[in-house]
Amino acid sequence: MELRQFKYFLAIVDSGSLSRAGQHLYVAQSALSKQMADLEAELGAQLLVRSRNGVTATEAGQIFYEYAQGITKQIGDARSAVHCSANAMVGSVLTALPQSVAAPTALPLMRAAASRFPDVNFHLNEELTGNMADQLLRGRVDVGIFSKAMSPDDVEFIPLVEEDFVLLCSAQDPQAPGAPTVTLEEAIARPLVLPGRAHGHCTRTIVETVLIDAGKSMPKVAAEINSVHILKTAIQAGLGSTIMPYALAQREVEDGRLTAHKIDSPDLHRTLGVCVSRHLPMTNAKQAIRRLIADVFRDLCTSGRWPGARVIPGVTVD
Repeated sequence: MELRQFKYFLAIVDSGSLSRAGQHLYVAQSALSKQMADLEAELGAQLLVRSRNGVTATEAGQIFYEYAQGITKQIGDARSAVHCSANAMVGSVLTALPQSVAAPTALPLMRAAASRFPDVNFHLNEELTGNMADQLLRGRVDVGIFSKAMSPDDVEFIPLVEEDFVLLCSAQDPQAPGAPTVTLEEAIARPLVLPGRAHGHCTRTIVETVLIDAGKSMPKVAAEINSVHILKTAIQAGLGSTIMPYALAQREVEDGRLTAHKIDSPDLHRTLGVCVSRHLPMTNAKQAIRRLIADVFRDLCTSGRWPGARVIPGVTVD
């Protein structure tokens, strides 16, 4: 396989058309067709389906697409590294963070990266946790902000912050607790709205683990919603309550649309940190962004701009 075949394949899938891909790449459509036929022959699998409506990836093609994105990114990074000095702070770093972490951290991270490392092409993606874990392992993502949920053989995890969970209810819910603090039993007394298990590594899985360890049954799930925005809207509409970090809904609580209740359970919190693949090289830019994330998280916690979160002491990012 050649690098150009990866690029051609990605362009075809992204554009949904051989002709549009050819125009974008300045390559004849016939040449693209031959390259794709050669690629499919080498892999022994059909990657693309051609129809009157355009070109789409087969199931095998979708799998290959994920790897092709990671491979082309890593080759681009390798070229940048080779052409720069050993101490140069250049290149691209794609950082992914879960939806439930984005609200307090995304803008401060972007501002800090632009200020401290103007020559680093810093990308920040908000992702479902199930997707993010897969992308990190396949090389599409350089740095992930995650909980300790992946194999230590594949991923290096440096814990940075602990964040408490609260019970979130609609401000118009007549059955919502009247007290600012509730017991774990009270928090799970009614059906909950939660992310799906495949994308709840940083939230739902933690709640379920605490309940299992406490010998309690998981309450009925009123709905599974993987969008943070839609989940909060569902809570406001009275579809149910949820157990999430406070920062996820700080604005809605301050605006009087949701109520937040502290849960009297010392174990109901999550540990967030930076993750990198152990199978990919650590560039200067990637290491710099890891340190930047640690610095920004520390500042957000100590300044009170990340309510409910606290820095884990004694952790260094080398």
